[in-house]
Amino acid sequence: MSALVPEDLLINDNNRRSWKQGVLICLGLLVAAGLIAGSIRLSSFEDAVESIVRIEVPAGVLADLTIETLETEVRDGVNETQNLQENKEVFELHPAGPARNILLVGTDSAVGLDSDDPAANRDRSAGIGLADTIMLVRLDPALPKASIMSLPRDLYVPIYRDGLSIRSEKLASALLVGGIEKGAPTLVETITNNFNVPIHNFAIVDFFGFEKLVDELSGVPLWFPYPVRDLASGLTILEQGCSVLDGRESLAFVRSRKMEAFVDGDWQRVGVWNDLERNKRQQDFLIRTIQRGISKGARSVLIRDDLVRAGAEAVVFDDRLTIAELLKLGRAFSEFQPESLQRHVLPVEDSLVGTSEVLQLGENANAFFGVFRGESASPESFSITAVDSRTKNEDTEEIFEELKRKGFSVEFQKGEVEEKTVIYSSSQNYDAAVLLGRFIEPIPDFKFNEKLKKEVILVLGNDFETFPLIPKTFEEVDVKSRSALPVLAELFSDNEEALSHNGYYSEVIPARQGDISPMRLVKEIDGQPPVGYECS
Repeated sequence: MSALVPEDLLINDNNRRSWKQGVLICLGLLVAAGLIAGSIRLSSFEDAVESIVRIEVPAGVLADLTIETLETEVRDGVNETQNLQENKEVFELHPAGPARNILLVGTDSAVGLDSDDPAANRDRSAGIGLADTIMLVRLDPALPKASIMSLPRDLYVPIYRDGLSIRSEKLASALLVGGIEKGAPTLVETITNNFNVPIHNFAIVDFFGFEKLVDELSGVPLWFPYPVRDLASGLTILEQGCSVLDGRESLAFVRSRKMEAFVDGDWQRVGVWNDLERNKRQQDFLIRTIQRGISKGARSVLIRDDLVRAGAEAVVFDDRLTIAELLKLGRAFSEFQPESLQRHVLPVEDSLVGTSEVLQLGENANAFFGVFRGESASPESFSITAVDSRTKNEDTEEIFEELKRKGFSVEFQKGEVEEKTVIYSSSQNYDAAVLLGRFIEPIPDFKFNEKLKKEVILVLGNDFETFPLIPKTFEEVDVKSRSALPVLAELFSDNEEALSHNGYYSEVIPARQGDISPMRLVKEIDGQPPVGYECS
């Protein structure tokens, strides 16, 4: 036996294991202990998520994520709809799943707040809450890419409930319809019907939940170039530089509408004092909060499932957001950098309804909502290199003139014969590729290569039929194009261009008429430290 078994694994004469055996056994015990501990932590995480309060949403309010691609054939004048997989090619859906829109709502309910909390001072009962903050967030886990846009609470719109317009009012009041259980679906319906934006899930947090979340992070660090205050919201920061705000102070910061800074021995207005400016401040704070969470270990639920538990106790979700989806989204965005969050400012205009000051949508507002429909690209926003690879391509110039008439910029040439029509692009230019695919019948194949950067190449094959007058919907094309996106680690790297162009606001916050002060305006305070300084 000794000739067949290595000496160092034999038990010696004293019936004791060798040191290598001991190491192996210890390692085995450590691995087992780790697995047991991990399973306990994961179980704790699952219990926390399952304890989240959920609102039951009526059918038809939230948009469906599962898109069934259909082909309609006309036979003897009758439309017959058949599943694409029954009569055409079969392709696998991308494992990361489709893009989804999540509505983030902060209510001004004061339930749970201490009586001395400035946010508890109100002219109505603590349990009645308006939508104090409304944000659209689009998450595309396959790219991965995230976009956010605030909807001003004073937008004057028709309020929808059960598919019907019940009255016109400020958007914030939609949450009052039937309390939060019915108000949340009403807010979703109102946004969907007015702005044609599908909402797949929503999350709601009140003042008390907001403070609790911030305190669980041991506060959120913000940089103030001057001492600041807001007498209405209760914000008081007496020293310039880095301050770690606790839950109550953070709430006062994001609620601030009339912030002042102590400059040159006097209190002076910060910005122009409107809700649009406050929306920007809230997004700034959101980014700082995500950064804080990451620094505290929030990227790993096994390390900080206490953060998940705190969130579970503070947030209300719709009844369709499952634990599996939360984990899936968490994995997809595990390396996402908060600074690369693409931020959009909805253009609005001042208006009067009776004696009430309200906001209405400004010029080109639809293009901003288009981002949340998967329509951020326009025909004029990119160029196409087109190759006619059909066997019969005598009409090449005429064919591509059709595409030009739709607004696309096209340079074309003839190429070797190909059977399939294909769009080549990078994942960075995904929206442009999908837009082009919507104008091609049948839906082409897609191939993504990061070396192409912003280049979009269209190769017409023998299967090409026409450029339809009415484009297909984003969902029809997305279900096929998304399946071609690579599932690679490179997808989870920073998008430098998005960071440089979209990481911070470059737009000027529009001022409400008559709100400009003769005092020197202090630069907007976004909580970010200046270059060369740290705030953590």
